[in-house]
Amino acid sequence: MGLPLFKTFTEEQLKQFGPARDCEVLSTERHVYTTPFVYKNVEVGDFYEIDPTKGIEFKADTGFLTIKENKPIVAVNVVGSGCAPKGYNICEWWSEGETIDNMKNQLVKRQRVDNLNGTHPSIWVQLMMGTFPGLKFKDVDPDIKSPVDAMKKLSDGYYEGLYLGFYENTAVFRVGSPYPKQVTVRCGCKVPEDPSTRMERYPGDYAIRVVETIVIK
Repeated sequence: MGLPLFKTFTEEQLKQFGPARDCEVLSTERHVYTTPFVYKNVEVGDFYEIDPTKGIEFKADTGFLTIKENKPIVAVNVVGSGCAPKGYNICEWWSEGETIDNMKNQLVKRQRVDNLNGTHPSIWVQLMMGTFPGLKFKDVDPDIKSPVDAMKKLSDGYYEGLYLGFYENTAVFRVGSPYPKQVTVRCGCKVPEDPSTRMERYPGDYAIRVVETIVIK
């Protein structure tokens, strides 16, 4: 049994905003881009590193990935993982010269997805796993002497902070009409990265592996 309908459009509202319209029917195709995003129509900027196992690690907020299509874009899917929990992805599609300060009577051309808790292995976890034979903790940060020392310092006294949730996130964005032919993706993590070390920074970085644009045929 469905929920009861307590109120609907009034006759006056139907006269003012009607008549009833037909939905927009779109025929689309998908364009898939994968790390390290070396494509003629893709611009990438301000990233920390390129790691073949986790993708391009973008610097929070200032890192960006811009895709220019020949056809209107109706949706964007972003697949990646954070260097720390509480990741976020941003998709925006401003027109030339347009910003949030001069937009008028329209949707904000920026969307955000938060609480993306998938993370990829940090350098500290990889050292504990023996991923890099011969590389020692002190080679990365002289203040960390051993795996036990890393666990203590990176987990806030063994309590929390060493991130082991190895999985990826998919953020889905439905781009508003009028549909643009260019979108920019940004990302980051609202948790400090490499806490209690000389490399500590906030917000944390975020790695993107796949971006899929859905365009009108």
